[in-house]
Amino acid sequence: MRKRITVTGVNKVFFFFAVLFMIFQFILVAFTITQGENFITEQTYKIILVNEYIIILIPVLVYTFYNKLPIKETFRFNKLELVHALLIILASFPAYMAALMFNNIAVYFIQFFGDVRQQPMPVPQNIMELMVGLFIIALTPAICEELLHRGLLLKAYEKRGSYRAVVIVSILFGIFHFDITNFFGPVFLGLIIGYYVIRTNSIFAGILAHFMNNAIAEVIFYFTADFRTSESVQISAAELGSIIILGLVSLFILWLIMLLFNKATEGKFEVKPPISSVKNDIRSITSHWPITVISLLYLLLALLYIVSIASI
Repeated sequence: MRKRITVTGVNKVFFFFAVLFMIFQFILVAFTITQGENFITEQTYKIILVNEYIIILIPVLVYTFYNKLPIKETFRFNKLELVHALLIILASFPAYMAALMFNNIAVYFIQFFGDVRQQPMPVPQNIMELMVGLFIIALTPAICEELLHRGLLLKAYEKRGSYRAVVIVSILFGIFHFDITNFFGPVFLGLIIGYYVIRTNSIFAGILAHFMNNAIAEVIFYFTADFRTSESVQISAAELGSIIILGLVSLFILWLIMLLFNKATEGKFEVKPPISSVKNDIRSITSHWPITVISLLYLLLALLYIVSIASI
């Protein structure tokens, strides 16, 4: 007998992910102490694979098969039309630039507390290594993370209304990264990706958008690696101004593309209306202990991060 997907159930999946993630972080810290500071950089690809396929994907699959959920319906394994895919690809770069703006605004203010270090990432030395990087850094997270967020979480929270669910899951997507310097960008992208999935009724829209965002970042990293001279991110007021201008232009371009996307997807989906006010939604969501614990954990880690960079 099949069981229904529930908000409580998927919240526990999200909580279980957080527990596994934190345990894995402690293990990585222990290895860094014993193996040296370069351990994370040298093992980045392996770490990502463990994160994605074991810490994220396995809990999703266990919950799905244990509860005998209808896979096609739950994960929206529906065909993505070519015109929708092309518009998503077209929107990818302006969406990436807008998300980058939001992250850089946060980093600009955080850097006043101390040095904000760049995330360790292996630099591809040739096209073959770039292809490997695209598989591990772009495609793998696009599949595993979308099955969790725009799969289980979006389907469960959609009972509170389709677009409300998009907003809720986008915030959880930001928390999911457990990185205060990388919160607002993922929240913004989560809004866009969730909107794609609802409008197309296909998780492949989310996977494509997620892949394109990560692929753009990896390709830019590949071509600009020689110009990176500092391990810390330093943003001046003038640079922030330029970033904001580029971000706003990107938002405008994205808005124009979204108008075309809305027209192309008109009548292709069913939107579930909200069942309560925003205030009641917030009260209901925060009353779930997994979300409360994860939110407090995120705030604690953010505070510890600020304290750690301030003491260096």
